[in-house]
Amino acid sequence: MKTMQYIWCWLTDFYHFLGGVLMAVFGYLLPVRDLIAFVTLLFIFDVAFGYWKSRKLEKGKFQARIIWNKTMPRWLFSVIILILLFAWDKVHHQDFVKTYYVGGYFLSGTIIASIVENALKITGWSFFKGLGNIVKKNVETQTGEKIDGESPLTKNNEGYE
Repeated sequence: MKTMQYIWCWLTDFYHFLGGVLMAVFGYLLPVRDLIAFVTLLFIFDVAFGYWKSRKLEKGKFQARIIWNKTMPRWLFSVIILILLFAWDKVHHQDFVKTYYVGGYFLSGTIIASIVENALKITGWSFFKGLGNIVKKNVETQTGEKIDGESPLTKNNEGYE
């Protein structure tokens, strides 16, 4: 009977310790929670627009394996990158530019570009094509380099079926 009490106390203490460690990690990562939530929301919108494009243009059925094989690893990789950038800033006491914000801007911009690309394919709205042309011209003006090839945002919408 004493042995069972000892094991039960040890397990209880271990669960309390584990809970404390998890709450400490959660508290450490609180400053990046908004950024992670925003990137997660963008991934949800990207999945929704991808599903819409698949149903409308490709007449495809919903396939959960595509989300689990492609989207979830990308989301997990994005969250890990944001957490590592945040930890990097904290460890090196780097306050000049918060690198996790820069990483968040990059990841968010990439996901938003995917959403806009899908919206262009779905709607054929010339606004999205014009937006792509404005960005292309702005990059060419700022860098002085000509952008070769066409992005999906600047292509003629006739090629999308």
